[in-house]
Amino acid sequence: MLNYHTFEAGKFYADGGVMFGSAPKKYWSKKYPVDKDNLCILSMRCLLIETQSRLILVDTGVGDKHFSKLKYYKFHDVKNISETIAEKGFGTDEITDVVLTHLHFDHCGGCTQIGQNNKAIPVFPNATHWVSRKQWENYRSPSQFEAYSFFSDNIEPVYHANRLQLVEKDMELTPNCSIKLFDGHTPGQIALFFETENKKYVFPGDVIPTSLHLNLGWLSAYDNNASLAFDEKKRLLDICRDENRIFIFYHDAYKIESKQ
Repeated sequence: MLNYHTFEAGKFYADGGVMFGSAPKKYWSKKYPVDKDNLCILSMRCLLIETQSRLILVDTGVGDKHFSKLKYYKFHDVKNISETIAEKGFGTDEITDVVLTHLHFDHCGGCTQIGQNNKAIPVFPNATHWVSRKQWENYRSPSQFEAYSFFSDNIEPVYHANRLQLVEKDMELTPNCSIKLFDGHTPGQIALFFETENKKYVFPGDVIPTSLHLNLGWLSAYDNNASLAFDEKKRLLDICRDENRIFIFYHDAYKIESKQ
């Protein structure tokens, strides 16, 4: 039996023109609110999955270590992930797995916190942290375009604690929960596919960050490779259409779930 919860790790502002890329503002702004400065609100929506033997957290939000470097994004309503998990009835030491869709700061910052001696330490000391090998290698040697998206203290303490597991290819995490890899936005991004008793879901991360991005041609300018992102999104959409899956969006501030 598998149950799941979603929870908000916080919100931030991003430029709408960047978020929706080549899609004209007159179209996307009718469906997604934008302020006078062309900024739209994005969520950081995490996923917590319960199975009989595992407690799986998918993405962890931005954390609280780097706000001074990220002032442009105006992070707000940021939640302490340990407290949020406690509200669900669990302790951080009970989390068995942390699946990180990718290592951009707004997805993995909550993996670590400042401990003694002002050094970052893992928040989930007993969890295996799953990251694709392609994403790990990309993080270690990023392009100039993407380098600003990574902070080493978000993930290096996990690596040094021997809690990091690199994913080489698509794999089953549990009988009802599997990892599939997609490129485009960033190399080796993880999308999590899972099934409850009656429904099938996908947590696509930034392959499809909001419900508006279900439109095949609406790509984000944050994507590393627009042509590849287009092809990979189509591949994910085709899988989910064939399997009748429900999408759970990480960044959509107004819609949590949707079908195609």
